Amino acid sequence: MEKYQRKKGTVAGRTTVAPGLVRSGRPALGDKGGEPFMRPSLVEILKCLKCGADDLHLMVKSKDDLEITKGLLSCRRCGLTYLIEDGILNCLVFADPSISAARRVYRRSKEVLGDTLPEMLARRWHMDSAYRQDTEANYRELLSRLDPGQGWALDVGAGTCWTTAGLAGRGYRAVAIDISADNKLELGRQHFDKDVYFDRVLADVNHLPFSNEVFGLSFASAALHHSRDLDSSLAEISRTTASRGRLEIINEPVRGLAEAFQKNTGQLEGPEGIVEKHYGISTWMGSLERSGFKGRCRFPANIRERLTAGSFTGRHKFHFLAGLIARFYRYRPFRSMLEGASFYPGLYLLGLPLIYSGEKTSAKKSPAVYDKGR
Repeated sequence: MEKYQRKKGTVAGRTTVAPGLVRSGRPALGDKGGEPFMRPSLVEILKCLKCGADDLHLMVKSKDDLEITKGLLSCRRCGLTYLIEDGILNCLVFADPSISAARRVYRRSKEVLGDTLPEMLARRWHMDSAYRQDTEANYRELLSRLDPGQGWALDVGAGTCWTTAGLAGRGYRAVAIDISADNKLELGRQHFDKDVYFDRVLADVNHLPFSNEVFGLSFASAALHHSRDLDSSLAEISRTTASRGRLEIINEPVRGLAEAFQKNTGQLEGPEGIVEKHYGISTWMGSLERSGFKGRCRFPANIRERLTAGSFTGRHKFHFLAGLIARFYRYRPFRSMLEGASFYPGLYLLGLPLIYSGEKTSAKKSPAVYDKGR
C-alpha cells in the first residue's frame, strides 16, 4: 500500500510538486514530453471538516490509469478519516438530515433507471428535452465568455458532471461536488478522456472541505435552489473563492411577482425529500451581496434562442405571453429594449432564469468547522 503525505505548496493555479490525489497512473494533463511535472494536487486545497487543519495524510489502496480508486485521507491533528471509493472522496462525514433524505431519493432513482446506459445518464439524454436544451444553451454561452482556465474551479451541485467536464476542457483544474454519487458523481468517469479530467468530492455546500480562497472560479448550475440555507451556501462559496475570483451562476429558477397570480408557477416540482426553493430576484441579489460578491444578471441565452425560434412549450412560464413577444423579437429596436431597459423589470415581474456573473470583492466570514459536539 502506497503512502503519500500532504506537502506544503502553492495553490490557485501556481506550480507545486506535491503528489496528487488524481491521475496517479499516467502523466498529468499539461505534461510535455513526459517531463515530471504535475499540476497542483487536490490534497493541497483540502482542510479537515472537524478541526480545520490542513495537515492531511493520503493512503492509496488501489488505482487505475486515471486516478486513485480506493484509499483514505486522514487528519493528523484530530484523526478524522475520509474514504475514497470509486475515485470519489467522501467528505459527508457529518451529513445533515436533509442531505441523508435526499441521498435516499437519489438511490431509489438509480434503481428505477437501472437499465439506462451510463453514457446516456451522464449526458442527461433521459431528461426532458426542453429542459436539457435550455440549460445547455445557457452553459454554452457561459463557456464562450470564459477565458482559458488557470487554476482551480469549483462546480457546486455538479450532478452528472457534464458542466465540470466543460470547465476541465477549458483548462481549469476542476472539482465537482455533490451530495450523491448515485447516477451523479459516479457518472463523471463517462466524461474523462485524454484531455479532460476532474476531481469528484461528496460534500455539503454549507460545509465545504476546502481551504480559504483557493478557487479562481466558483460555478453552479441549477443547484443552489436545492440549498437548505442560501446565505450559508453562498458564504461558504465566498470563503473558498479567491479574492477577485469569479462566481458564475446559471439556470437557477427565479420567482417573479406575477407568479402569485397563476396556479402553475413554473417551478420544477421535486420528489419528497429533495429541497426545492423558489426565490425572487431580490432574495438572490441580497444574499449574493451579503456574501461578498458584486456582479450583474445577464439575459438568458435559452430565452434569446427561443424568442428567435418562437419555440416556447407548455413547460415554460407564461408561454403564451412569450409566444406573443417572440413575434416582435426579430425587430432590432424591440429586441434591444427587451434585453436592455426592460430586462430587470422583466426579471422581477416574470422571473427569468438566473444567469449571474460576479466577482468576490470582500471577505465573508462563515463557520470554518463543524461544532465538535455534533
